[in-house]
Amino acid sequence: MSFTDLNIPASSSTVTVKIFDVVDDPQTVVVPAVAFMSPVAPGYENMTCPMFAFLVENTATKTRVLFDLGPRKDLENGAPSMAAAVKAGTMSMPVTKDIGEQLEEHGVELSSISAAIWSHSHIDHTGDLSKFPSSVDLVVSKDMLLETHESRPSSTLLPSDFAGRKLITIDFNDKPLMIGSFRAFDYFGDGSFYLLDVPGHQAGHVCGLARVTPTSFVLLGADTCHHPGVFRPTSRLHKHFPCPGELLAATRLSVTVSPAHLHKSPADGQFDLASRTTPLLDIAEKGYYEDPASARESIDKLGEFDANRDVFVVLAHDESLVPVIRQGAAAYPVLLDEWQAKGWKEEVTWAFIDEKNPAFRFGKAKSI
Repeated sequence: MSFTDLNIPASSSTVTVKIFDVVDDPQTVVVPAVAFMSPVAPGYENMTCPMFAFLVENTATKTRVLFDLGPRKDLENGAPSMAAAVKAGTMSMPVTKDIGEQLEEHGVELSSISAAIWSHSHIDHTGDLSKFPSSVDLVVSKDMLLETHESRPSSTLLPSDFAGRKLITIDFNDKPLMIGSFRAFDYFGDGSFYLLDVPGHQAGHVCGLARVTPTSFVLLGADTCHHPGVFRPTSRLHKHFPCPGELLAATRLSVTVSPAHLHKSPADGQFDLASRTTPLLDIAEKGYYEDPASARESIDKLGEFDANRDVFVVLAHDESLVPVIRQGAAAYPVLLDEWQAKGWKEEVTWAFIDEKNPAFRFGKAKSI
């Protein structure tokens, strides 16, 4: 399968994509896994994870945008609903340098950024826009609810997120375009960067599709789901990116958690990944998915991209890819443009089922 199978229009225009992890260390994050995935095995109640932000730059025009900002440093000063959780210790996202500080540390002036694109309005994506100059526009889907906590107590948005800033809303009906099974919007107008309408997690949730070479793409998956086991495996993935034989054999013994939905070989009772053609995990029915039915549809559609050789899927909180993209990199940011030449897709796709990978959550409990 190539990118043409996804109905992505041909173009020679490209962007560069740099990935930042805004939290200090994924292992220090404290968030309840039960709010994002099911089942949660004993010892895996906490979901350690990175919190990625992306700097996207148009190669021709040098126009820069941020796709997601990660969390702010001072969550205790955020909207009351989240500040209470942080103060109670039920949620922690340690940040020493927020995305603005990380950008400046690497020579990127905040005034050089034209817009901040929010995939959605949760605090681990919206950052602290008050630290950015007013020349930085805010871009969101027209379907996103923009009420602040003052008018809607459950909202995590603050008035300072919008103060003195141009708000641009994307209407996916303006210029109808379908990429894969998602509605799409050509952000720069040259085919280099698309926004995708990916409903389910929250109203107005969007993903990004970045063309990093004329024929290869990075899909910024935001919170379509929160673990690669929620959209892997699939029959398409087995066909186009089969699990390496050594790892496939290892999973027969390493995967010892045995909820009813995991496949067991009838011959020896061991886990049989090769016969599993549906994801190992499901989303949480009662958690941070506003519309679980739509979320599952979106996750299934994401599988079309995941099984395509020309697309590298990067979820906002995918810890499985950290050991791969950090190879040889002393620190973030990491340039994602050469993922295909470096063979990252082959390394990352099945990493979540490797017991040595930090995203593995299917074997002996880490702690109870």
